[in-house]
Amino acid sequence: MKTYFKLELKKAIFSWRTMLSILIVLTSLAIPFLEELRFPYPGLDGVDYYIRISYFSYIGYIGPVVTALIYSTSIIRDKDKGFINKLMEIIDLKTYYKVKVAVNSLVTFIVFAVCHGFMIVWLIIMHGVKAPSAERLNSGAFTSLYDHSKILYIVVILLIVSLSSVAFSTFIFGIATATESRLAAYIVPTFYVILTGVFFSALSLNTIINFNIIYLFNLIIGNGAKGYSVIIYDLVLTTLGVALLYKFGYKKSLRLYEERQV
Repeated sequence: MKTYFKLELKKAIFSWRTMLSILIVLTSLAIPFLEELRFPYPGLDGVDYYIRISYFSYIGYIGPVVTALIYSTSIIRDKDKGFINKLMEIIDLKTYYKVKVAVNSLVTFIVFAVCHGFMIVWLIIMHGVKAPSAERLNSGAFTSLYDHSKILYIVVILLIVSLSSVAFSTFIFGIATATESRLAAYIVPTFYVILTGVFFSALSLNTIINFNIIYLFNLIIGNGAKGYSVIIYDLVLTTLGVALLYKFGYKKSLRLYEERQV
């Protein structure tokens, strides 16, 4: 299992999909940064700079779609190429799915943590960190941490955004595997963003329970979301994704494999 995990992780990290995803996420963060250079806001430190950039970034819209690009169709590709049949001669089906879930989670986490982390560290190096002020720019989740420590706040934001990307990618991974459709892997995230971010907001359906996926990928913007609600949403998405992978991926493949053995 360890050998297969290492090989699969290495292949996923250095794949063109991962490289392209990193480029897309970095670009979505860099564009508002470049705009900010043209019209600077005086007196900001590195953390506040990142907060201000987040308000003008499209990462909340792009992030969910990027998660599907990274690894969500890997099981479908293995089946199409017949690679999964060769693997079954070396490892069991349960190990295969465990490794797939683990690699998807790790690679997705790395993509978002590295991109956001790079931007945060760069801004802090360039502008430093000042003591929290009463006039803060952020109005999203975990604002109480900002008042206590800016560094702690930005670390938590980085961690939760990266975990949210993992949760949504697991959900899409499950949908893509269950439907056995690469098209679904790319259409569903876009549809989900429009449905929860546009239509639900327009119909005020996010007032009771906030389903807006945009806010999971941009915790800075003011959405009234509480930290615990973000974590619960992540857990629900992860559970749904794992359930889909188990029911329509592992169990279905196991039945087919057993029938072939007979």
